Amino acid sequence: MKQAEGRIVTVAKALAVLLSVMSFMAMRSYALFNDSACGARATAMGGAFTAVPGGAEAVCSNPASLVETQSPELTAAYGRLYSGLTDESKIGQGYFGFAGPVKRYLQGSAGFAWNDTRLSEAYSETTFAVSYATSVYRGLGTGVTLKYLRRGYVSDSYTAVDPVFSGGYTKSGFGADLGFFYRPRPAYALGLAVKNINKPDMGLASPDKLPVEIRAGASYALRTSLLGLDASFAGSDYTVSAGAEYSFQRRYALRMGLSAGNDSRRNLNLGVGGRFGLAQFDYSFSLPLGGISGTMGSHRLAFSFRFGAEADLDAIEMRKVQEKASLQEEQIKALQQKLDESGHGSAAPAAQPDIAKQLENLKTELEKSRSEMETLKAKPAAKPAQPKAPQPGARRTYVVKDGDTLESIAASVYGDPERWPEIYRANTGAVGRGGEVKAGQVLVLP
Repeated sequence: MKQAEGRIVTVAKALAVLLSVMSFMAMRSYALFNDSACGARATAMGGAFTAVPGGAEAVCSNPASLVETQSPELTAAYGRLYSGLTDESKIGQGYFGFAGPVKRYLQGSAGFAWNDTRLSEAYSETTFAVSYATSVYRGLGTGVTLKYLRRGYVSDSYTAVDPVFSGGYTKSGFGADLGFFYRPRPAYALGLAVKNINKPDMGLASPDKLPVEIRAGASYALRTSLLGLDASFAGSDYTVSAGAEYSFQRRYALRMGLSAGNDSRRNLNLGVGGRFGLAQFDYSFSLPLGGISGTMGSHRLAFSFRFGAEADLDAIEMRKVQEKASLQEEQIKALQQKLDESGHGSAAPAAQPDIAKQLENLKTELEKSRSEMETLKAKPAAKPAQPKAPQPGARRTYVVKDGDTLESIAASVYGDPERWPEIYRANTGAVGRGGEVKAGQVLVLP
């Protein structure tokens, strides 16, 4: 290692950069074409994203998870990778992705992504990808990605005399990925992605085919937490990764991930995120614990924005307040009936004060909800969200009762509890991560 460092110091900086390129490629510790974590959120979870609905990041991880994309989403990310290298190499990454439903034209969702990584203006890897996903059975979706790959080297006095570059400094090819996403229960999901199925050849002077990569993953969602586990195999390389995400105050998120593979590759990943209205910011930090040394870690910063029906925030808030007020009215009626019935029993003196107190508290909360509704109605942007009379052919709705689950609702409405994924997908933005529903909540029935 000392001899290599001394050689880098004594030769021109361009040669040092070229040696860095070859070193990275030989170690396989960094390969964009096989990178399944392009954004900050996926990176913070250690790349355990195959079974996680990733929105615009799904194009890079598993195209099939696009089936749970309910509104258009745009993501832009920038990364400074392996900062602090001793040869002063600078590795930067840019990622842009867009995904959204295309039900007007096809039954499913589509996405587009551009991913570019450059090493000190000496080497670059660029990917343009287009993905499409659709549901093929209850809870099961499949997706495909077609991508254009390009690898380029700098032209200088050193590469000019190297026979490797006698045929040119760039190489391009086309690749294809196939993915599957299955959600057997609201809280569980399974994912499978097969990348580079056609083994595109990216070699210059000699063949250099990208190996087929197989990624399998599982995720478990709680009300405020998400756990992911992935395993990938590409040729002789393998990687196992695990990640967790914890959300609080319905706005902020903390993330952590670990990954390990052959050749002593190990990474610790940390990240944070915050959603403000329709915008979301995510940051991740990755520190290699093995496989590569002499670096202070990698940083990624991402910005996401959602469009579509979710853009009317006042309408969403109005719907929530209306659901809360409806539930409070039902609870008041139930308590009033219970109070009237207790007046005829022997336990009436002990039960009546508690029931009466609960009744007064609910009435106070109901007045607050009604006042909040009036405030929202007074806003010009909220007027379209006021309840309208049902129109012929309008979508049906269902008011959740105490003890209901998505399975029981599907059994009640359709006569088949296995049709719950249809309700889940139609209400992804309203139900909890684990498919949790609350009494009084209004669900759309597809």
